[in-house]
Amino acid sequence: MKTRSKLLLSFIALFLAGLTGNCQNLSPKDSLGGAAVPPEIENPEILGINKEPAHASLMPYANLNEALIANRHASSFCRSLNGMWKFNWVSWPQARPVDFYKPEFNVSSWKEIPVPSNWQILGYGTPYYRNNGYIIKKDFPHVMSTPPKNFTAYEERNPVGSYRRDFEIPAEWSGRQVFLTFDGVDAGFFLWVNGVKVGYSVNSRNAAEFDITKYVKPGKNMVAVEVYRFTSGTWLEDQDMWRLSGIFRNVTVWGAPKEHIRDFFIKTDLDAQYRNATEEISAKIKNYGNKVLKGTKISAVLYDGKNVMKTDQAHGDIPDLQPGEEAVVTLTCKVENPEKWTAETPKSLYNCSYIDRWKKHC
Repeated sequence: MKTRSKLLLSFIALFLAGLTGNCQNLSPKDSLGGAAVPPEIENPEILGINKEPAHASLMPYANLNEALIANRHASSFCRSLNGMWKFNWVSWPQARPVDFYKPEFNVSSWKEIPVPSNWQILGYGTPYYRNNGYIIKKDFPHVMSTPPKNFTAYEERNPVGSYRRDFEIPAEWSGRQVFLTFDGVDAGFFLWVNGVKVGYSVNSRNAAEFDITKYVKPGKNMVAVEVYRFTSGTWLEDQDMWRLSGIFRNVTVWGAPKEHIRDFFIKTDLDAQYRNATEEISAKIKNYGNKVLKGTKISAVLYDGKNVMKTDQAHGDIPDLQPGEEAVVTLTCKVENPEKWTAETPKSLYNCSYIDRWKKHC
C-alpha cells in the first residue's frame, strides 16, 4: 500500500513538473486574446488611407487682425485637442480592445494620458535606444515575426495604445469644411470619429490630416485613435534615437470655407544688386462644396508687422471650379528693398495675407 502511495505521489509530482515546464515554454502569444492583426500595418504600399494631401502650414482666420498675429492655434476656426485622453495599453495587437472606438464602449475605468507625450516615458512598455539596427526581427515588411528571446520585442511584440476623448465643434462652424490634423504619431494609427472609421496613417514625423466634415456634428463628438508601435514604416525610421511611441505632437481640429486655399508656395528672388525682390506666390484653390464655384479674384498683401509694405498689387483670377476641383493661381509682385535675413542679422518673417472677394483671410 505504501509502495502504491509513493508511486502515485511520484506520478503527480512528475505530472505537475511537466505542467510547469510547459508553462515556462509558452509563447507570450498563447495567453492573448484573438483579435486579428490589421494587415495595413505590414503593407509597405500603404502610407495612408483617406488622408488629405500634404500642404504648407496654414490656417483660415476670422479677420485681418487674427491673421496678422499669425498664431494658427489662436484662430477662431481652430481648436486644440491637446490635453488628457483616456488610454489603454497592451503589449500585443491581439490583446487590444477592438471595440473601443464605439460610442457605447465604456472607457470610464481607463487611466488618462497627456497628449502630446510618449507612452514609454509614462510607464507603458519599454523605452529603447539604439544608434543603428532594428529592434524587431529583420523580416521586411513584417513587424510581427518572432525575434530572439533577448529582444524586448519578444515579450512586447507590437504594443498598441488606444486613445479616446470627446471634443466640441462650435455651432458657428456650420457650413465649413472640418479637418483633424495630427502633427506626429509614432509609428502608425487608425482613426475613428463618432464610431465611424475615418482612415489610417504611417510616416510618423509628418502631419497626418483627415477631412472629418461628414463624420462630425455641432456640439459634442468623440474621437478614437489606435496607435501601433511598429508598422511597415518602421523599416524606414531606423535612426540614431530613442525608439518611443504615441501621439507625441499637437492634435488640432479646424474649420475652413468650402472653397479655400488648400496649399501655397512663396518664392522670393533678389535682383543682381541684392536689393529689390520679386515675390512669386503659387496658391492651390480647391472647391470642397457640392456646387460650382463661380470665378473670382484673389489678392495677396505683404505686411511688416501691422504695416502694409510698399509693393506692386498682387492679384490673380480664380477660374470656375467644379465640386472637388482644384486650380493653381499664380500671383507676383515687386518688393522694394526688403530687409534681408542673415544668421548675423536675423529678421522676423513678413506676413503675407491672402484675401478673396469674400474677405476670407489665410
